[in-house]
Amino acid sequence: MRRIQQFLQMLLLTILVSCNTTHQYPPAADALDAAREFIDASIKGDFEKANAYMLQDEKNKQLLKEEEEKYRAKTNAQQKQLSESSLQNISIEEVSAKETIVKFKNSIDKTGRKVKVISVNNTWLVDFKYSFNPNL
Repeated sequence: MRRIQQFLQMLLLTILVSCNTTHQYPPAADALDAAREFIDASIKGDFEKANAYMLQDEKNKQLLKEEEEKYRAKTNAQQKQLSESSLQNISIEEVSAKETIVKFKNSIDKTGRKVKVISVNNTWLVDFKYSFNPNL
C-alpha cells in the first residue's frame, strides 16, 4: 500500500511540474542571434518564444500582443505561407557595441521591416517598439 501511495505522489508531482513549466530558451549569443530567433518565432506564430527574445517593457508587450492578434486573425493557409516565407534584403547596422539594427523584407509581402537589438546586462534582446517608430 505504501508503494502505491508513493507512486501516486510521484506521478502527481510529475504532472504538476510539467504543467507549470514554461519553455526555457537559450540566451542569444549576439545581436544577430536575438534578431533571428525573434523574427523566426514571430513569423511562425510562436509568440512565447518571440517574447523570450524581447526586451520586457509594457509597450513591447502590448505591441507583441497586437502582432499575435493579427497573426491569429489570418487563415491557416496564410499562417502557413508566412511561416514558410524567407527573409530578403537583410541589412545589418551596428550602431554601437550594444545596439544593432536589422532591416529586412519577407518574401510574402515585400514590406520593409526593422528590429533593434540591444544588449542589457550582457543579454541581447529585441526592442520591438523601435519597429513601429516612423521617424527611424
